[in-house]
Amino acid sequence: MILTAVSACFVSAAGAEPGPLLRGLGPGMRDLPPVTSITDLGTVTQTPLVMGRDGGWSAQVGARSIWTFGDSILTVPGAGGDSWADNTLSWTTDLHASDGITLDHDFVDQTGAPTEAIPFTQQEAKYNAEHKGNNCQVEPCNAEFALWAGPIVPDFARDRVLLFYLKIHRIVGHPMWTNVGSGIAVADANGTVVRPIESPGSPDPTLLFSARTPMFIAGSVVVGDVLYSYGCSPGFLVQNCDLARVPVADALDRSVWRFYAGEGVWSARLGDAVQVFQGGAANSVFWDQFLGEYVNVYSQPLNDDVMYRVAPALEGPWSDDALLFEGRPGQVGTFDYFGLAHPEYEEGNGRTEYVTYVRTTGLFQLEFRLVQVVFGAGGAPREP
Repeated sequence: MILTAVSACFVSAAGAEPGPLLRGLGPGMRDLPPVTSITDLGTVTQTPLVMGRDGGWSAQVGARSIWTFGDSILTVPGAGGDSWADNTLSWTTDLHASDGITLDHDFVDQTGAPTEAIPFTQQEAKYNAEHKGNNCQVEPCNAEFALWAGPIVPDFARDRVLLFYLKIHRIVGHPMWTNVGSGIAVADANGTVVRPIESPGSPDPTLLFSARTPMFIAGSVVVGDVLYSYGCSPGFLVQNCDLARVPVADALDRSVWRFYAGEGVWSARLGDAVQVFQGGAANSVFWDQFLGEYVNVYSQPLNDDVMYRVAPALEGPWSDDALLFEGRPGQVGTFDYFGLAHPEYEEGNGRTEYVTYVRTTGLFQLEFRLVQVVFGAGGAPREP
């Protein structure tokens, strides 16, 4: 989702000049692991065929770091004849980030242009074709469904990768959209991506969660054979986040998901879920062995700040949030967003972590800036 204005769903922050980056390392940090250095490493190198895209979830799958993105503006038309892809995917085999990150492989169509990795259903594709631009056959013209990629979850036991996504409906050229729901696409060992039936008998059976509820695509973690995922709902300048879990083997079965209801209780009723923290619309939650804690890195809505919290368990209790670093300002009238950590690049068992954020540099022009974060003294070593 290319954002040049305030969004109620995926606004975030981040950033990076050596001076401003160190702002905030004061009293608010006293209950959090200290940060000893912040270094701006410049922009993540991407294909020149992309002028701008956002998102940037990543995960290590085998020897690769795989990244997923939302709306992607291309410098060339793809096979569909336009220069816009609703979601794209890149990867690299270089897992050393101290000298920068170059995403040197892309999921492409037959023309060589980056294209949607998460496919449309036949019904969605038909709807989009009937409402498209100059070929519009049905009002409202320029209406479409879009799929924005979210967290990536490797499932090695079943030789697959789970790709969370958000389905939206919008009218091209209008700044807002309507959330439809969220689901999980599946990539097999050959790189084929499908969207299986996940809620049989529902109006949109490929989706797990509807927009009437938290959609649990705001950050995902696997511990042992259990998948945990956060679902966040917007409040006033905050995102209120609940937690769900499911055995990885049953991740595509909505009926097996359970929701944290507090006091160690997990309920089958989504309505029993309780807020575990206030975070970002996108949260990168991971276990940091050096700190001996879970860490959440995310963007603060409506400014250029990237924040962090820590907790001994995924359900908490989570610490208060604090400023990790302040982002480099983008184009006037915009905010940095989508601050995400990439723990597959960590060094020293997590003493050094790498974080990206999205910065608007012009109309439909976005860059991913890469920041190196070094923590101070860690906690007692332990397993998650």
